[in-house]
Amino acid sequence: MRNGTFRARQPDISTRIRHFGMNTGFNLGRSQRGQKAPFNFVLDHELSELRLLLERQAGVLLNSPQDVLIAKIQEYLEARRLNSVADLIGRLQTSDTECERLLEQLLEGETGFFRHPAAFAAFEKEVLPELHVRKGSEGGQSLRILSAGCSTGEEAYSIGLSVCCNVNENGAAWTIHILASDIRQGALTFAERGLYKQRELENLSPSLLRDYFAKVDQHFLAKPRLRNLITFTQMNLARPAYLGRFDCIFCMDVLPCFSTAQRIALAQRLHLYLEPGGYLLLGDGEKLPTADVPFQSESHKNLTLYRKPFAAAAKAGKLF
Repeated sequence: MRNGTFRARQPDISTRIRHFGMNTGFNLGRSQRGQKAPFNFVLDHELSELRLLLERQAGVLLNSPQDVLIAKIQEYLEARRLNSVADLIGRLQTSDTECERLLEQLLEGETGFFRHPAAFAAFEKEVLPELHVRKGSEGGQSLRILSAGCSTGEEAYSIGLSVCCNVNENGAAWTIHILASDIRQGALTFAERGLYKQRELENLSPSLLRDYFAKVDQHFLAKPRLRNLITFTQMNLARPAYLGRFDCIFCMDVLPCFSTAQRIALAQRLHLYLEPGGYLLLGDGEKLPTADVPFQSESHKNLTLYRKPFAAAAKAGKLF
C-alpha cells in the first residue's frame, strides 16, 4: 500500500524476501559487493535449543545479549560452511569437537595476570605457608595445584609466579606441578606458547619480568623455569574426570558461567579432587552455591576461602 492505495499486483517472491530481510535485520538477497548472503537465520526455538545443548554438554550458561549471541552463531555457521542452525545442532549432538569449536566462538574468556588480588593475597600469605609447613613436617616436598578453566594461561602463570616467590625462593628442592585445564583447545594452544604482550604484564614488577620472562620485540615469553612448572590439558568441567588429588584448586570466573545445577555438581567434583586439608580458591566475591558440599569456609575481606576438612576435623565439626 502506498499513499492509502492498494497495488493491484502482489510483489514477487524476491521482493517479499528482501522486505523480510529488512524487517528482521538479516541481509538476504545480494550484498553491495554482489555476493549472496547465506540463509543462516537463528530462530528463537533454535537459540533455546542451543543454550540447553551447551549447558548439558559443557555446563556453560550463555548469558550474552541475544543479538550478540545470534551474531556470533551466524559467524560460526559461515566459518564452518553450515547451511542452518539445524545442521549445527545435529553436529553438536554427535561431536564433542564441534561443541568445543563453538565455545571458542561464544566464550569471552576474560582473564589477566593476578586478576583477583584478594585470592592471590590469601594464596601467598595463608595457603602456601600452611601447606609448606604441614607437608614439610609430613615428609613431603611436592605441591599439586589445579587451575580449572585457565583460559589463555594468565592464571596458571600467576600461580607459578606466586609459588616461585613464596616456596622455592631460597632454592628449596620442592617439586611443583601446576595442571591447567580449559575446554577450548585454541585457548590452551595460546597458553602453551606463553607469549604475552607487554601491556598484559603491566601488573608484574620489573624483577618478576626480568627473572621469569624474556623480552621478544614487544612481547614477553615465559622462561623455562616458569613454563616447566605447568602442564596444559583439555578438560570439560561439566563431566567427571579423575586427575589425581590436589593440594589447592583455583576455579575463578567459572561458576558464574554455569547453571545452578551444574555449579553444585562442579563444587562436589572439586571437593573430591582435593586432598584432605586442601584449599579451593574462587574469584574475588564468588561463593559456592550450596552449603551441602562439605567445605569449611573463612571470610577474608572480599574473598571466601574454602578448605576440605581433615577426616577427624570433619567428624568433630571443627573449623581450621
